[in-house]
Amino acid sequence: MASVQYSLVTISIFALVVTGCLGPVRELYPEKEEKRPISVYVVKPGWHVGIVFEGRYLEEKLPDHERLPEAEFLMVGWGDNKYYPADRARVGLFLRAAFLPTGSVIHIAGFKEAPDSYFTESKILRLQLSEEGMDSMTDYIASRFSYDAQERLTFAGDGLYRNSAFFKAKGLYFFPKTSNKWAARVLRESGLPITPFYAITSGNVMRQAEKSGKVVQ
Repeated sequence: MASVQYSLVTISIFALVVTGCLGPVRELYPEKEEKRPISVYVVKPGWHVGIVFEGRYLEEKLPDHERLPEAEFLMVGWGDNKYYPADRARVGLFLRAAFLPTGSVIHIAGFKEAPDSYFTESKILRLQLSEEGMDSMTDYIASRFSYDAQERLTFAGDGLYRNSAFFKAKGLYFFPKTSNKWAARVLRESGLPITPFYAITSGNVMRQAEKSGKVVQ
């Protein structure tokens, strides 16, 4: 009888974790929008969600590197160190990324144009963050790069866009620890009410973020 009760409690807790949504962190994400003056964009160009914001917020927290894009806007993403940079989707790389713990990279791209001008065929959401939330979010992004003994970034390869690059990142990539769950975690660091636990797909990240943001296109 005790084992049955234990199983029911376990199932109930799991159900709450899966179905429950994390609320906002009010000291970072205040309820009044006028206290959240900074615009951040969530872009869905494909399987990977990208987070776009004014580059100055992250540039000041990273060491100088000749391959770091310098631009008005930066987009960041994270993923498997082989599949993410591949010039085309390959089944072997996909299976490797999905089922084997592998190294990871951060993709960082720079753009002069606003996201809706550059990604004309992608779904884009605009979120409003506070200064404190933006600082917390970019602190987290900076902490996820892999640094060498001299505190330098490690270049991993050319990026997917003209002004972009891949850098080695902390953490192993494996399913269900996906790039989209990483993006949701980044947004959560800003205090946004989003639940990274089940944000496995780009569509799920967009659906969760849309509850707090505005569809740009």
